[in-house]
This record gives sequence, C-alpha cells and structure tokens, in this order.
Amino acid sequence: MYDEGADNAGAAPVGGVVRGMNLEGLIPLIILILVGILSLNYFGVVDIPYLPKGSSNIQVLVIGEPSLGERVVLDNSNYYLAYRIRDADSFSVSASEELSQYDIVMLDQSQLADKSVNTVLAQAMAEYVRKGGKLIVVQNSGIYMDVGLGGAVATDVVGWKASFGNIMPMECAPGTDNVPTCAEGQAVTVVGRIVRSDYDHPIMEGIPQSPPEGQVPYTLSAFPIQANEGGKRIAYVDAEGTPKTYDAIIEKKAFPLGTVIYFNYDPGLTPGIFTNTLEYLR
Repeated sequence: MYDEGADNAGAAPVGGVVRGMNLEGLIPLIILILVGILSLNYFGVVDIPYLPKGSSNIQVLVIGEPSLGERVVLDNSNYYLAYRIRDADSFSVSASEELSQYDIVMLDQSQLADKSVNTVLAQAMAEYVRKGGKLIVVQNSGIYMDVGLGGAVATDVVGWKASFGNIMPMECAPGTDNVPTCAEGQAVTVVGRIVRSDYDHPIMEGIPQSPPEGQVPYTLSAFPIQANEGGKRIAYVDAEGTPKTYDAIIEKKAFPLGTVIYFNYDPGLTPGIFTNTLEYLR
C-alpha cells in the first residue's frame, strides 16, 4: 500500500515548477514583442506618440515667437528637424492630441507682450511631458493664465505651478517687495558669460563657458529665479565685475521619460548650446 498523503505532497511542487517555467518562458516573448513594436515605430511603420523615430526628421513645435538667433539655429538644423510656429491661443480642446505629434515643444513668448496660456494648453503640455515629451521653456513664457474671456488674463496668478503643476524645473518665488521673480519688469540686464555647472551634461559638452575668455561677454536679460526641488542647474550666468550669478539653464526629468529644459536667457545668443540642447532632446 502507498501513502496517499505522500503522493499528494509530492504533486504540488511539480505543478508549481511547471507554472514557474511557463511564466519565465513568457518573459523573452514579451521582450521580443516590445522590441518589435519599438522597431516598427522607429522605422515609421506605426506611429506611437512620444517615442523616438528613425531616419525621418524630428518634429519641433514653437509656441510663441522664436528669436532671430533661435530661427537661425532651427533653419540650419533642417537636415534633421522640421519646425512649426503657433500662437498659444490657437489651441483648443484637441491640444493634447496635437502636441503628441511633436518630438520637441518649445514655449517661447519672451519677445511677446502676451505671456499667457489657456488652461487646456497648460494641462496638455503637462500631460505631454509626463508621457515622455520634451519641452523647452524660455524666460518668463507661460507665467500668466488665460481665462478665455475675450483674451482676459488672470492677474492673481503669476508663475508656472498653478497652470502646469510640478513639471517645471524653476521657481517663481516672491522677491523684492514680494513681487514674483518671474513677473514682467523683474528681469535684470547682465554683462557676463554662461558657465557650465554640470561638467558631464551633454548640453554643455565641450563648452566650459560661453563666450570664452578673451571674447566680448554677452549683454543679456535674466530673471532672478532659481531651480526648484527636482530641478538641476546645468549652467549659470556669471556677471562680470560682481559676485552675482543667475541660473541660466535648468533641467527637470518627469517620470518616465519626459524632460523640461529652462533657459533664463535667449538661447539664440548661444547657438552652440542651443544646438546641443536640440541634439540632446531628439
């Protein structure tokens, strides 16, 4: 006679091993499927938003108005990118879907009187970044909220957090007399150089400072704002003749693959740095 309890005791591990082997066997199959999907997207067979493409030009959307220097860099990069310019108020309920068609979005209203975005566009941009999109923000672009009443702007809200949430790497804190540091009129004129603070970052690769010593420094406009929690300073403005510095380029990563780069000056002044930024984000 056999011990039935012993037979039953021996059966459970066999089943457990089989189930474990089946699960382990599925992992290579899942990886192959993911690689296949990524390959189809890379070569343009399918179009998956936010994932990098292969040989086709990357698509760049400029919201606002690029400076002359920015246009020169974008035009000279036409061998690998195509760009389009739109006003912030041209976006409506389909903003999220429209942004998903672009590899890089640039918000630059620094030369415009209107520095507002409506809530639909702001929420779409935040979603775009959280889903892996790449965003460049210049100076105090997007600091006001367009409430949609005939172009009316909510003056009780200044800064980025109320509109964009936590995606931005910079902080618009109360400054002198409690005036927000990103508000109109708070920019200061600085004569100085852009100096790298992150020696390993691709944006400043090969550029310890711009312009190099021996060349005339830039005269630029910068705001007295700083990186916030999660923001990483890539470079700073070193004001000549004074101990003052200003954060120049700040980066923040958003889970899982999104990136926001903030320029506290006109990127067109430093075409090499701006080119490196586009290459870094492509």
